[in-house]
Amino acid sequence: RRTARLNDDLQLIGFALGGEAGAHLAVRLGMTVSPDTLLQRIRQAALPEHTTPSVLGVDDWAKRKGQSYGTILVDLEKRRPVDLLPDRESETLATWLKTHSGVEIISRDRGGAYADGARKGAPEAIQVADRFHLLRNVSEAVERFLARKHKSVREAARAVACCAAAPSVATEEALITGAVKQKPAELARERKLARYEEVREMYRQGVTIRRIAQHFRMHRRTVRLFIRAEVVPERAIPQQRGSRLDRFAGYLKQRWEEGCHNAAELWRELRGQGYRGSQSRVRKYIAQWRAHLPASLKRARRGEPQPQTDSFRTPSARAATWMLMGTTDELETDQRSFIKQLFNICPEAQTVRTLAANFNQMIRMRQAKALDGWLAEAEESKVPELKGFAAGIRRDKDAVTAALTHEWSQGQVEGQVNRLKVIKRQMYGRANFDLLRARVLHAA
Repeated sequence: RRTARLNDDLQLIGFALGGEAGAHLAVRLGMTVSPDTLLQRIRQAALPEHTTPSVLGVDDWAKRKGQSYGTILVDLEKRRPVDLLPDRESETLATWLKTHSGVEIISRDRGGAYADGARKGAPEAIQVADRFHLLRNVSEAVERFLARKHKSVREAARAVACCAAAPSVATEEALITGAVKQKPAELARERKLARYEEVREMYRQGVTIRRIAQHFRMHRRTVRLFIRAEVVPERAIPQQRGSRLDRFAGYLKQRWEEGCHNAAELWRELRGQGYRGSQSRVRKYIAQWRAHLPASLKRARRGEPQPQTDSFRTPSARAATWMLMGTTDELETDQRSFIKQLFNICPEAQTVRTLAANFNQMIRMRQAKALDGWLAEAEESKVPELKGFAAGIRRDKDAVTAALTHEWSQGQVEGQVNRLKVIKRQMYGRANFDLLRARVLHAA
């Protein structure tokens, strides 16, 4: 027999940790109890009652990935789950909506089952498609196009590799005159300076900080920093920490000048003088001196260096999608050359890039008025993947339009799904639906 106070404590432990972990903690706290008893306390507890939300988020979660799924319902205004459904069928969602009247807005992904269930259960509610899923869908359409055009992708990659293997006359003249290629840090600073000027110019034109941040995919704090700074902000140069080799620097320099260029030998000598570092650190330390040795004194390498005949490998369809949809600032020189060669070999790729970029901008800037024009351009294009994508958007046009006019999205629903997964994995194989539902709703 247990007191009411002890039963309440066991119930809290069960909800917080589940059966096995909760039983281990309870025993350490002086409360002898079995995992089954804790699970029994969870099942006996009354679940919290929630009012019907006005704005509902709907998403699926995996019981067993690829085999069975459930549905989570989230109150987007109060930021907490209101119920779990045992499957992701449209009839199940429609039944729940009919018994919980009052839902005004339903945020969902592009799945047809949830759209159908929302239409049957709450026909008056506004359905909002998730913007992240829209962006992912257009990326998948571009990836399918590039997978179909793999031959063109391979030819463009070979053209870039050939250009890299056979430098131009201008490149050879630059090498003869000793011109040095810009370092990555210098290129990054030039890109940052250009971005700084663009941000300040848009702000002078009256564009809000929020719109600037969305346009450049920057944090608003960074935008404010650029606006307030009279010159482009520079990163602070990190202070170099001392090395264990600093007190042996004189001895190393002396031995090096005497002709001892073997890192292993120098390391063994330093060990005899009290050095406790690794041999690799000594090797890195003397690398700066080894670079200035004449060729006759450098250690012979195994084999002669082979010229790189395939310096630019053929990218996968996903990698090529990233290059095609990325901005010029995000791409390396060979990647920009690859895109240029791809446009020459396959003119359709330029059409795909333009339409995909316009769609991305429309979604990110929430330009609802541009949707009809974009659909017309995509449907008139000769790209089957984009025409199919546009057909799907037209079938779900009301929800997509709502996504461009309402603020609601699936962001916090995905967070609740992640939290549900953590609770499920804490239950050591005892994640039955009733137990999981009780723990998820109680924790909310």
